Amino acid sequence: MSYAIRDIAVIGDELARKGKKIYYLNIGDPVNPDVSDFKTPDYIIDALAKAAKKGYNMYGNSLGVHELREKIAAEENRRNALSLVPDDILLTSGVSEAIFFIASALIEEGDEILVPGPVYPPYISYAKFFGGKSVEYKLDEAKNWQPDIDDFASKINKKTQFILLCSPNNPTGVLYDEKFTKEIGKLAAEYNIPLVSDEIYDQILFEKFNSYKCHVSILKNDVPIIGMNGFSKAHLSTGWRLGYMYFHDPQGKLVQVKQSIESLARIRLCVNVPAQYAAIKTMEEPKQHTRSMVEKLWKRRDFSIKRLKEIPGISCVVPDGAFYLFPRLDFLDQKRGPWKDDKEFVLDLLKETGIMAVYGSGFGKYGTNHMRVTFLPTIEVLEEVYNVLEAYIKKRLT
Repeated sequence: MSYAIRDIAVIGDELARKGKKIYYLNIGDPVNPDVSDFKTPDYIIDALAKAAKKGYNMYGNSLGVHELREKIAAEENRRNALSLVPDDILLTSGVSEAIFFIASALIEEGDEILVPGPVYPPYISYAKFFGGKSVEYKLDEAKNWQPDIDDFASKINKKTQFILLCSPNNPTGVLYDEKFTKEIGKLAAEYNIPLVSDEIYDQILFEKFNSYKCHVSILKNDVPIIGMNGFSKAHLSTGWRLGYMYFHDPQGKLVQVKQSIESLARIRLCVNVPAQYAAIKTMEEPKQHTRSMVEKLWKRRDFSIKRLKEIPGISCVVPDGAFYLFPRLDFLDQKRGPWKDDKEFVLDLLKETGIMAVYGSGFGKYGTNHMRVTFLPTIEVLEEVYNVLEAYIKKRLT
């Protein structure tokens, strides 16, 4: 198994120890001072400290603190017109643990899962870990990375254990159009396959913030859905490792899956208890810190797109949300330059310039000849990055 995002960081960290200046565009961590200027809001930090001082330092309920599960259920019901209760919510150590739980409960030897291509790497790795296979349905770059429904329909079968929807998508940042979501839901219902909805970036949206509908709000009457979300990104607390999953299962089709996941949760005891109490406070407050972050990211996205358009041999679809760009390295398609593939390009870029990106093929076959970068740094840092990148590419292509 491999994880391209962290694998490239090993090389970058070694270069940094040797004194090379590194531009950390590889990882989506808004509160890492090496990456960005965002900070965890003081009131959230104060809530964590207060919880610890009050004595909430013991093991907690394996499913999560009940009061927090109540608030999460209420928030999901408000956003998506659901009828969740606290027992439908399970706290996890970030969305990564939720992915692991779902894979362990649903995938056996020879099984398949349908994931968007390109896709966040752990979905590929966990499928392999449990003896299964991730099958990528094509997101069409020529159509702003929307799902290719014909390709999707050709890949769904009796081996498919779940279908992943990720919107805004990682690595492209694109939202699925509602019509494609409905078509995917129709096929999922026909084959009686549950959907898994990765919603960790659902509050980091730009132009479509007021019009976007979550998958579950569109498909809640069609298929059972396991949703995943958390506090890392929108609430600027990545290192606290606090996520959650919810089960929208009005017909009871996922009862055994839910029981299996709850058993796994008991094995790992519990998630960060003081952080859960801090999250209760987070959910009681207006989300001003999230909107402030989004406003800054919006400007950084627009600046990044403008500069990328000015660099020869690169093209990029404009993301609707999250904080990633997934530019196409057109010169690799054209067999120009000294690099044999996107991984060699990204490694050479890192060693020569200190710009740490992630090679697109690490996100599956549909990521080939791309790279993923974040636009989390300040505009001043991004300007320096794109100037260095442009000079590097021009030099290598001459």
